[in-house]
Amino acid sequence: MDKSSREVADVFSSYTIDQLNGLVLRMRAFAKKRLGDYNDNHNGQQKLDFVFNVFQKALTDIRKWDKDKCDFENFLFGVLKSEISAYHKKAKRRKPPEEEDGLDESYILDIPIYSEEVGHDDLSFDEIDNKKLKENYVTLLKDSGASDLEMLIFECWCENIYKPSEISDFLEIDTTEVYNAVKRLERRKSKLNSQVK
Repeated sequence: MDKSSREVADVFSSYTIDQLNGLVLRMRAFAKKRLGDYNDNHNGQQKLDFVFNVFQKALTDIRKWDKDKCDFENFLFGVLKSEISAYHKKAKRRKPPEEEDGLDESYILDIPIYSEEVGHDDLSFDEIDNKKLKENYVTLLKDSGASDLEMLIFECWCENIYKPSEISDFLEIDTTEVYNAVKRLERRKSKLNSQVK
């Protein structure tokens, strides 16, 4: 076992069952966002297969973690993003060229989207694109006792998913749970905004 895989195994063994379940849930939500919500069969793989492939590659030195460059979870999500990107490239190569039917559907893409239509419009999250700021916010949320669901909702907000109904569909949980967690998270966020700026 190489040094990198030993370090990965050590970090995994330090996780509690709840922490590991939360990590898998967040990674599956990330995969769902990147792969689309149409079905759960991607050339014979389900979204969880992508997550467990990341774990396997990290534990068998196919993908090596350099802990000086990034933290453990950023490494896992980076590998997952890379796996999904490779899947899309492979799928594009396999796809037969579409026949031209002479219809111009470009007008569909020209419809402007206004922020009022998207839902929740919170300008403080425009800055979350800054990776360091997001990491600081995540740390503050964890330190303030945010639940796994609140952390997932925060990740959804960072991915421009604001409506509780959309978050509920995306995370595949009850809308009532999302509403309650959003209220808690908004109260928590209003206290933390002054610490982040």
